[in-house]
Amino acid sequence: MKIIGLMGGVGSGKSTVADILKEEYHAHLIITDDIARDLCNKGQESYNRIVAYFGREILKEDGEIDRNKLSGIVFNNEEKLKKLNSFTHPLVKEYVIREITMLKDRNARAVTEEKEEPVPYLVIETALLIDAGYRELCDEVWYVAVDENIRKERLIKSRGYTEEKIMAILKNQMSDTDFSDNCDIILYNNGNLSILREQIQFLLVSN
Repeated sequence: MKIIGLMGGVGSGKSTVADILKEEYHAHLIITDDIARDLCNKGQESYNRIVAYFGREILKEDGEIDRNKLSGIVFNNEEKLKKLNSFTHPLVKEYVIREITMLKDRNARAVTEEKEEPVPYLVIETALLIDAGYRELCDEVWYVAVDENIRKERLIKSRGYTEEKIMAILKNQMSDTDFSDNCDIILYNNGNLSILREQIQFLLVSN
């Protein structure tokens, strides 16, 4: 089972690449944002730590965390953002490691018992692959690159972001150079799905 770390900035199309790998190459996906979101639900460990630090004023009437309010608090506050990440990232990584171990055990049984097909690829989709220490878990790290003007168009159309908000988000993310320096493979996703599929096919077949 090859473990692929998939990273890219907001609007790059990481999810599109992940979907192709899942639907066409039978990859198992781990999306760290989804895990982190679950861990922030009421009663979960991250939830308890976040509320203890930020206070109950970040909660909605039903007791769940108001994610928009919390995002507003940490958006331009590096210290509070790091604190928030410390409440979630280690727990997410523990989950990912358990999932890798489970899949490797499953693959070993699949080979010996021949009752099910082994999982050929495990894809870890995360925006913080390097910062959160996933590099060491991966056989390869793929970076999904996109031209900045196309990224802006996607975020305006799909999320309704203003250009000011987009620039503020990009300012807080790793630069393309930093992403490129920390990856093994660069995929270009400027909107042509056929070309994107060809790149993925070449990478998987050639390896």
